[in-house]
Amino acid sequence: MSTNKTFIPSQFREKYSGLLGADFPEFLRYCTVKMPKSIWVNSLKIRPAILAQRLQKKGWALQPLFHENAFALEEVTRPGQGKEFWEGLFNLQEKSSMLPAIILSPQKNDLVLDAAAAPGNKTLQLSCIMEGRGKIVAADKNTQRFKSLVFNIKKFGMHNVVAQRQDLLTAKKHGIFDKVLLDAPCSSEGVVRKDLDALANWNQALVLEKSALQKKLFEKCLQLLKKNGEMVYSTCSLSPEEN
Repeated sequence: MSTNKTFIPSQFREKYSGLLGADFPEFLRYCTVKMPKSIWVNSLKIRPAILAQRLQKKGWALQPLFHENAFALEEVTRPGQGKEFWEGLFNLQEKSSMLPAIILSPQKNDLVLDAAAAPGNKTLQLSCIMEGRGKIVAADKNTQRFKSLVFNIKKFGMHNVVAQRQDLLTAKKHGIFDKVLLDAPCSSEGVVRKDLDALANWNQALVLEKSALQKKLFEKCLQLLKKNGEMVYSTCSLSPEEN
């Protein structure tokens, strides 16, 4: 992909040039390299090995990744247009986005909170890892994003998931969940490899605004976590202020 098509604001360049020094040119180059495609197989509906064989017979080049449900796609155009995708047998998801749920590793009988769940990509992972057992509360306060979450819960057959449209900052209870995944709202700097215009509205004020929100959500999720529970915090931002 041509490196001059990705929009990189001058303030962004200045910030990361100062942070990275001699490593900045390589960092900037990777910002303009298209993110490789990968999929998460919905093992609630089909065994990963069976779907992999089925897709390979269609000519798809699949490479196993770090989890039995995860595969890299090579030279596959428009993977979201096939019937397997619309049947909910797999989800398109970047490799880095798969890591938080895998690291959280919920057990089959856990009560889990997906704290900023929409559109439900990581919710599906959690449900698969739990083999459709236990219970997942998938929360999001954004009305439009919540609609996509509800749609995906139904599409992928996540029967152990309860969707709640709510602002977690108003939650009053304490010590409820065995595990919490907080993939926090952020400035989305890391999305630049997927969306050429992801940084069009980026500025340092946005980073600080998101950082303040993230800290509030982090503290609230700790309150919601049981004693000796476990939380994974993640963002798709690169800013130290957000991580």
